[in-house]
Amino acid sequence: MESVELLIIGAGPAGLTAGLYGVRSELKTVVLEAAAPGGQMATAPKIENYPGFPDGIPGMELAERMETQARNAGVEIRNFESVESVRKEGDVFVVETSEDKYESVAVIVASGLSHKKLGVPGEAEFLGRGVSYCATCDAPLFKGKKVAVVGDGTAAANAALTLSELADVKMLVGGDAVRATERIILRRLERSGVEILRNVKVLEIVGEDVVSGVRALNTKTGEEFLLEVDGVFIEVGKVPNTEFLKLDVQLDEKGYIIVDSKQQTSVEGLFAAGDVTSGGVKQVVTAVAQGAVAALNAYEYVRGRD
Repeated sequence: MESVELLIIGAGPAGLTAGLYGVRSELKTVVLEAAAPGGQMATAPKIENYPGFPDGIPGMELAERMETQARNAGVEIRNFESVESVRKEGDVFVVETSEDKYESVAVIVASGLSHKKLGVPGEAEFLGRGVSYCATCDAPLFKGKKVAVVGDGTAAANAALTLSELADVKMLVGGDAVRATERIILRRLERSGVEILRNVKVLEIVGEDVVSGVRALNTKTGEEFLLEVDGVFIEVGKVPNTEFLKLDVQLDEKGYIIVDSKQQTSVEGLFAAGDVTSGGVKQVVTAVAQGAVAALNAYEYVRGRD
């Protein structure tokens, strides 16, 4: 079992910032990431509201810059090591992963969000064969093809915009309108050529070896129809990654971790930052701020223990 002073779960903007502040505070710090660093930030085609980049910056590039800065400072980031359980034994946390087991004085949970599933036939069967949850990752695979984006929020609108540069896009919206939070995104969507189909409920994703269409229902007319597409991009919301927490930490009604102004949870020594926390604005800039606050207060907790 490896012993550390500060263990950070997740290498998105909150986790990478927390790691940077952890090593600068001279804590023995390890960051664990189930995939590659960047989190949701890395899937954004372009981030235009992060200070210091007047022309905007691709999300993947910003993620790479943050990772490079953290590693240069001495942060140890262990990619593709998923956390399976976090529990507390006495005054220390025991964290078990797919690769190892750790003992840590303090833990920061910055595990972010996962995509919600539609829960319809064909969704799981065609994952990677026409079904995707990441337009930025998979858009090049559908150049010149027909695709559907399922969802009506900001993430769905951004996915449709990304895909519209390469493919023929139809956006399947459950209600009467797209609910993007920024008007600039709505204006871009209007100019993009994306066709918006309203009041649509997806019933099934169909195909043989790969996706060939979507069977759907118009909830206003009651008419069922088949939309022929080569790909289906699903953006119907996200859920917090907290299933590995095997301790009595306070969550809100949606499963997000409740924290105070110090990013401290209801469990002493357990902090949380970024999208996984309850309330607040889910933005890169707020995740970065919360990561810094969590690490600085984790430092105070660790040194207070000494």
